[in-house]
Amino acid sequence: MKKDKENINDIKEKLKKRRQDTEYVGYTAKTPEQKKDRDKEQDIKKTAAEQKKPADSNEQKKAKKISVNKEADKNKASKNKERSEKTSPHDELALKIEHYKDFEEKAPADENSKSKNKNSRKKEKMPKDKKRTGKKTPADGAANKEGKPAKVKKKFEFKRIHMYTGIVVLLVLLLATLLWYVFSSASDVKEINFEGNSLVTETELEERIGFSTGDKMFSISAGKAEENVELLPVIEEVSVERDWPNNVTVNVNEYKAIAYINSEDLYFPVLENSRIQRGYPSAPRNAPIIYNFEGEEFDALVTALNEIEVDILASISEIYFRPTDNSMRRIHVFMNDGQEIVADYETFSDKMNYYIGIRQEIGDETGGIIDMEVGTSYLPYDSADAREIKDNIYNEPSQVGYIEDINEALDGVRSALGDIDGASEE
Repeated sequence: MKKDKENINDIKEKLKKRRQDTEYVGYTAKTPEQKKDRDKEQDIKKTAAEQKKPADSNEQKKAKKISVNKEADKNKASKNKERSEKTSPHDELALKIEHYKDFEEKAPADENSKSKNKNSRKKEKMPKDKKRTGKKTPADGAANKEGKPAKVKKKFEFKRIHMYTGIVVLLVLLLATLLWYVFSSASDVKEINFEGNSLVTETELEERIGFSTGDKMFSISAGKAEENVELLPVIEEVSVERDWPNNVTVNVNEYKAIAYINSEDLYFPVLENSRIQRGYPSAPRNAPIIYNFEGEEFDALVTALNEIEVDILASISEIYFRPTDNSMRRIHVFMNDGQEIVADYETFSDKMNYYIGIRQEIGDETGGIIDMEVGTSYLPYDSADAREIKDNIYNEPSQVGYIEDINEALDGVRSALGDIDGASEE
C-alpha cells in the first residue's frame, strides 16, 4: 500500500511539472517537440517568403503554398507518431484529466451566459404577450387616440376641510330631526304607566301629576309632578321618569296600611306613619279594624302594630280599646280563628309575636280567653277570672281622663262664647 501511494504521489508531481512546461492549443496540450516543429515551420515560411519574386504569377504562388502546406502536414504527422510512441499511458490519462477539468470549469460560465440570454429573451417577449392579452402598456396609455396625454387619476386625500363639512352636515341633520320631533305628533305622550300604587287610585294620581296623554314630552315637569303626588299622606316616595320617545312612568312607594278605622260605614286605612288616609275609603285587607282609639293610645297602638309580624297582623280581625279603673291600657282583640285576647297595648307586640306557639298549645279549643296583660295564660269561659273580664270588657267603655278634661274645656269655651253673644245683642 505504501509503495502504491508513493507511486501515485510521484505521478502527481510529474504531472504538475509537465503541466507547467506544456502549452495548450484548444483543449490539447503541446509537447516541447511540437514547439520545435512550430519554430521550424515559421522559419520555413520566412525563407519561402524571402525567396519569392515579384514576377511570380498567381499560379506559381498557389503552387508554392500547396507545397509548403504539404510539407507542414508531413512534419506534423511524423511528429504525432513520435509523440504517440514516446508518451506513456499514464501521461495520456493525465492529459485527459486536465482536459476534462478545463471543460468543467468553463461549463458553469456557459450556463450562466445561457440563463442571461433566456432572461433577455423573456424581456423582449413581454410587450408581445401584452398585445396578445389586450392590456395596455404604460407607453400605450401615455397617449390617447387623438395624441393627447392620458389623464392620471389622483388618490383621494382626507383633509381638514372634509372633516369640517362632515360635521356641518351632521349638525344640520340633527337640527332637522329635532325640529321634526318637536313640531310633530311624534313627541306626544301616548301612555302613562303607574306602578306600586294600591291605596291610591290611578285617577287620583293622574290629577296630581298635572299632565296627561297628548301633551308634549318636553313640556312635562317631572319635579312638579313628584311634589304634587308627595302631598298625599299615603305616599312615601315617588319618581316620574320619561321613557322616550312617547311614554311616562310614575313609580309610587306607599306607606303600609296596618289598620282601618270605621266612620259612617266606611273604612279608611291607618298608615304606618300614624296618619289616616281620609277621603280614600277601601275595604279592610290584611289588617285589623280598630275602635275607640284616639290621641296617645292611637299612636301607641300604631307603634305596636308596626312591630307585629305581617302574618300574625293579617290574622287579627278587630281591636277595641277597653280601659278600666284597674287597667287603663287594656285592649280587647278578636282573631280570625275565633279566639279572644285581652292585653296591654304597650306589651301587646312582644307577646303577640308568640301567638302561633300559644295557639298550638291550646289546641282547637276556643272556649276561653288568652290573658296577656301581666303574663300569658288561658282562661276558660266558665272560670271566675274569665267571667270578670267579660263583664268589664263588654260594658260601655269609659273615656280616658285627658279626653274628659278636653270635653270640659270645650264646654267652658262654648259657654263663654254664648255669654259674649248675649252681651252684644243687648
